[in-house]
Formats: sequence, structure tokens, C-alpha cells
Amino acid sequence: MTEGLPQILKALDFASHRHSAQRRKGTRKLPYINHPIQVASLLANEGNETDPVLIIAAILHDVIEDTVGSVEERSILMAEISSVFGEEILALTMEVTDDKTLDKKVRKQLQIEQANHKSERAKKLKIADKITNLRDIIIDPPDWWTNERILEYMNWSEKVVDGLKGVNPELEKLFFETLSEAKNKYSVQS
Repeated sequence: MTEGLPQILKALDFASHRHSAQRRKGTRKLPYINHPIQVASLLANEGNETDPVLIIAAILHDVIEDTVGSVEERSILMAEISSVFGEEILALTMEVTDDKTLDKKVRKQLQIEQANHKSERAKKLKIADKITNLRDIIIDPPDWWTNERILEYMNWSEKVVDGLKGVNPELEKLFFETLSEAKNKYSVQS
């Protein structure tokens, strides 16, 4: 991965500027940039992934989805990512980006339906993203989420990951261990 280190650092810089005003949903309101860094770190350190394209896309995975408001801004940002990081990274980033013009329920259902049609890289990234989100729910859930809402998220994420399996046994095992931990924590409180 050392051959991709300059681009990885460039992606960190790029994403940190884009996410600078955002906070995570948890009660601690941590800087949002922590999330893509955690996803990339999980892929590299726990999933043993060394593909720089995958790591860079992990860092950028929420930039388009969560930092622009209009279709025009989205197009401009996509062109910028293509120019700075190349078409391959843009394509992978777009593959894991939800279309925010769609209703939230539709987007969530599409994640389930399209999971098994994703590329291998996208599947790995999505699994790592779900693991990181579950870890956040265990440690610092959004204060307005009820136990019912948390359990709904867990059940939904399991359906998504069921369609992503077969790409990285370590990540899959880690997802189901984390899911079990989360279910144990919140089932007790239900």
C-alpha cells in the first residue's frame, strides 16, 4: 500500500475539508471525518486489505452523499474527485453512494436489493462501513434513537451484508460478531 500513500494522504486532506463542519450523530458529536478514517483503518488493519483504491474510496465514501445539497453541486464534486483521484476511485465512490434525491426508505431498500450486484471492492467497503456504524451504535448511539430504531438499523444492516458476503471472510466474521454484540446490548434493554 506504500505506493498509494501520497494519494491516501491527499484523500484524507480532501475529505477532512469536505466534512469539516459535520458531526457524527452520537451524543459526543465527534467530528464526522473520524468515520471515513475508521472505515479505511478497519479495511487495512482488521480486513487486511492493501488495495490503495479501496482505501482511498473508503476515505471518500461519504463525501458526495453527505456534503453537497444540489444535483449541480454533486456533479461539480464528482468532476473534482475524478480530476484529483481518477475515474476508478470516482466509480467506486459512486458505487457506494446513495442517491439522496430518493426517499430514505427507497434508498435503504435499494441497498438490500443491489448488495449482491456490487463489485468486490464496493462489497468490502460497504461491510466495513456497516461494522463501523454498528460500533458507533454500541459506544455512542444517537440520543434520539430509541431501542426500536437501533434494532431496526441492526436488522436492516444484516440484510444488506447478507448480500455482500463472499469477498473477505475476516470482515464478514467481524460484522456478525459486532452485530451480535450490538443485539446483545440492546435486546437486554428492550
